[in-house]
Amino acid sequence: MVSSTIPLIRPQRRLIPCWKRFGIFCYHFWNDLRSQCSNHPLDQCRWIRFASSLKNVSDNPKDQLARAGEEEAVLLLREKGYIILQRNVRLPEGELDIIARNGSVLVFLEVKTRRKQKFGKPSETVKEEKRQRQIIIAQQFMSLCHITDIPYRFDIISIFWPVDAPPSIQHIENAFSVNSEKG
Repeated sequence: MVSSTIPLIRPQRRLIPCWKRFGIFCYHFWNDLRSQCSNHPLDQCRWIRFASSLKNVSDNPKDQLARAGEEEAVLLLREKGYIILQRNVRLPEGELDIIARNGSVLVFLEVKTRRKQKFGKPSETVKEEKRQRQIIIAQQFMSLCHITDIPYRFDIISIFWPVDAPPSIQHIENAFSVNSEKG
């Protein structure tokens, strides 16, 4: 049995000159070093190691699509100025795709990537049960990192990625909250 994987089309990114790449490296290195020495709880939770998901090593095409979608989401978030704190955090209740910092706000992001919109947009697949589970996992994460009195929110990144086209990415900020019945 021959298994075929569908190649992912990456959007064209402009090349960054060597001197600029070095500057970007220094900037990220300095931010990492500064956050290690910081007393701010959001910076300190960046260095806690959690178990990651098995989909990071899977050859399943669906997992590969999800992983590529998360990579695109991370690129988008970094372009918007977010600081990525953790990725694929695995806790007993489930997994958090991306945990980021936007200013002083802690952001829990659920990334949904689909090839077809036959059953609706990717963001529409995050039903109430999944939202409640994400809230529980986020509260466990904050408890483990000793994070209190810091504002947080839940976002969804919806990626529609047809086979022969670049991805279409939609970032839905504040998609749902702890107190809302429906987002």
